[in-house]
Amino acid sequence: MTISTTEAEYVAVIEASKELIWLHGLLIELGFEQEMNVLHNDSQSAIHLAKNSAFHSRTKHIDLRYHFIRSLIEDGVLKLVKIVGSKNPANMLTKPVTPEKLELCAASVGL
Repeated sequence: MTISTTEAEYVAVIEASKELIWLHGLLIELGFEQEMNVLHNDSQSAIHLAKNSAFHSRTKHIDLRYHFIRSLIEDGVLKLVKIVGSKNPANMLTKPVTPEKLELCAASVGL
């Protein structure tokens, strides 16, 4: 359970990065060589927390096991990139959207 929006977004980034690493390994085993190191997130605070290893008193409650993403970023395994909310296709699953936005989101995921 998370106690802040930043922590929830940060945990989501961690879970997505684990899935990305697993999927990349699976594709390599299947013979597909594809670069998969970019992860998009619309939370600037979660991106800052992942990229900044300095201690912050407001984030000391976040479990240390989640901070492994920092080593992934430092080692170049993962690149965390900000995506503007209006361009984020995941919004069609989490927020109310207009028909125009729904068409944009559906097109961006290949529907």
